[in-house]
Amino acid sequence: MSKRLATGCSSSAPSWLLLLSLLVSGCENPDRCKSKPDCQKLGKCSVDERGACTVASSSDCEASEACKLHGKCSAKGGECVAASDADCQKSADCKQTGACSAYQGSCQDPGKTVHAECTKSCASDGLCVMQGGTCVAVSKRHCSGTFEDTPEPESPCGRLGHCSVEQGRCVAGSDADCSQAAICKAQAQCTASSGRCVANEEACKNSQACAKDGKCGVIDGVCAAVSSKDCREALRCKLEGTCSVKDGACVAASSADCQRSSNCKTVNHCTAQDGVCVSSGKRERQSSEPPDKVGSTTIKSLFGN
Repeated sequence: MSKRLATGCSSSAPSWLLLLSLLVSGCENPDRCKSKPDCQKLGKCSVDERGACTVASSSDCEASEACKLHGKCSAKGGECVAASDADCQKSADCKQTGACSAYQGSCQDPGKTVHAECTKSCASDGLCVMQGGTCVAVSKRHCSGTFEDTPEPESPCGRLGHCSVEQGRCVAGSDADCSQAAICKAQAQCTASSGRCVANEEACKNSQACAKDGKCGVIDGVCAAVSSKDCREALRCKLEGTCSVKDGACVAASSADCQRSSNCKTVNHCTAQDGVCVSSGKRERQSSEPPDKVGSTTIKSLFGN
């Protein structure tokens, strides 16, 4: 006659032998993991085929501390993970630290994060976080490249005044964004317009670009040479003979421009060629830079740039 034990396992073997076999075979209480600390903490509330406690379903996770505190409310690979922003948004971490977005199984504050896939675009453009398959900017920290008040010099904010976030991009949101940027100090582009820092005529007239290069007007939001009068009054005309306007820059349009320059008298650069002054009979310009950038050694001694 067979014997039935309280555990629900049956056998015709002696009871002592059956108990021994239970220990070996794992025929035991299926709820035993629910009393373990890891059930409450990590959601490991179910018994796997080897008799170990594991996460078998999201219901195991939902009552755990991992879910309540850290948003790890979904089962995956025998563990509780943060599978969605919804998981994170009901957690204590979301309320206390802003860790409300799911990324690779954990909750994080995207505004304080750089995703590995976005490292390159983060450094150049402030696009630091992967969303919907695209790297985007989500905070001023991304645009500034730092948690400090002063942006990193090579960041979009430091270089271009692109310090505000709009539709996932770093843009110039105000004149204040532009005012401390390198592009304002160097090129008088200090006014925010349509997401970028641009120059106005007053700023250009008061800039070194006007005094040095004759760029006293504005073309497409940048300081540019708009009249030969401005070119003739610029320092580069007096030194290098770039006294005529062409395509937004001051150039040496004729040998007459060159012959009234200091360089004509001192180093015999008296002939106009490709917009710059050179020695007669010699082709000296080998640079691809525009005329107002060539021969800057003389200007550097006066302006330091």
